[in-house]
Amino acid sequence: MDNGSINVYSTQSLTQEYNKPPAPRVAVVTGGEADPDFSNLKVKVRSDVVQRPAKTSGRRTHTKVLRAPAGSMAEDKENELPAGLNKKRLVALLKAFGEYPAKYRMFVWRSLLCLPENHAAYSSLTDKGLHSAYLTLHEKYPIKSHKLQRGLQRVLSALAHWAAIFGETEYLPLVAFPFVKLFQNNPLLCFEVVATVIVNWCQHWFEYFPNPPLNILSMAENVLAHHDKELLQHLVDCGITSQLYVWPLLETLFSEVLTRDEWLRLFDNVFSNHPSFLIMACVAYITCCREPLLLCSQKQDFEVNTLHADCLRRQAEEEAYYAQQGLLQQAEDQRRQILAQEEEKLTQQRTKLAAMKRELKVKELQLLDAARRRFLKHQQDLRASQIQRLDQEIRRKMDLRERETATAVQDLEVRQMELEAQRKLLEQVTHSSHPSVPPSSPQSFFLCEIHGR
Repeated sequence: MDNGSINVYSTQSLTQEYNKPPAPRVAVVTGGEADPDFSNLKVKVRSDVVQRPAKTSGRRTHTKVLRAPAGSMAEDKENELPAGLNKKRLVALLKAFGEYPAKYRMFVWRSLLCLPENHAAYSSLTDKGLHSAYLTLHEKYPIKSHKLQRGLQRVLSALAHWAAIFGETEYLPLVAFPFVKLFQNNPLLCFEVVATVIVNWCQHWFEYFPNPPLNILSMAENVLAHHDKELLQHLVDCGITSQLYVWPLLETLFSEVLTRDEWLRLFDNVFSNHPSFLIMACVAYITCCREPLLLCSQKQDFEVNTLHADCLRRQAEEEAYYAQQGLLQQAEDQRRQILAQEEEKLTQQRTKLAAMKRELKVKELQLLDAARRRFLKHQQDLRASQIQRLDQEIRRKMDLRERETATAVQDLEVRQMELEAQRKLLEQVTHSSHPSVPPSSPQSFFLCEIHGR
């Protein structure tokens, strides 16, 4: 401590409450007067200390201890999760696809971890304010986002108020930060997830506090010795301990050596398996890095070129990413300017095109009008020609009628001449036969002709 005192913590004392067995569950069965079919029995289940009920007149009380289901029933009960999920099916889904669906990942995690979502308990911790151990957190762990900085401070302060040892755990910010970043909009779930991870997956990390958990590191070394003796022997020959190649992975929960998607897939498997899976993941990562590790011969090489090289590489990737984002932003601005210019040109072209369309429409209307006029003129010419033909036909018929009339007149004149000649002849004949008879008129001639007929 700052005042020179030393605090000694006992992990067994801290975890004593968690290691207590649950209280026995007792079923108290009450019934009526010796009913053989037990139709009126009432069962009450309590989880407190077994107490014998007091006897009442006219009633008998039966006490029966419920036995835990055996075999498959107990296994099914263990696999049942909140919200109707089943752990076996989730594990089968995880083995088939390698990860849970991103859309339902948080829901699955909440069910796997059986989070209580105790708002009252969390509020009682946050009401105590920031813990004194994390007032200057931004100096040791600077974060660009003020929202993430405040969220990390709140979660760490709540953990420190919950258990005093967490106020002195130096690596706790490294453990909590990926979950704070993931649950930054839900601090309650973030706190409960971190607390659940510490209690279940980090429960043996504090047996050598404030030193690293040598027991966990020894387990990792034993697993590595079983699977890759050559690599372990090389590390031992170079004087490299598990505190250099295992502990950095554990205290950061792989957040500095994996990308976001890789880290999410890893913890899909961590939350779905036994807590020892995290140790196995560390050994698997070391085994995957065996080629560069075997090339290192000095401790400085391991410190620079092995696991921390991934962190440096990722930092360089992040810087390159941000630089690339800046270039992309500049390129995007340029594209936007070009796009604005192109849009302006397009607008001008559209205006010109609209004017051309109007001109073409006017020309089209003019052509249509000229065609209509030509058509009307053609119709008029046709009608004029028809009228002319009709006039010619009328004149022809009139000429024919006149000719016929002239012929008829001539015929009448000839007939009249004939008649006149006959009259004269008749007069001559009459004079020769009746000389005293005066010459008759044409009317009398006709009458005589009629009578003669």
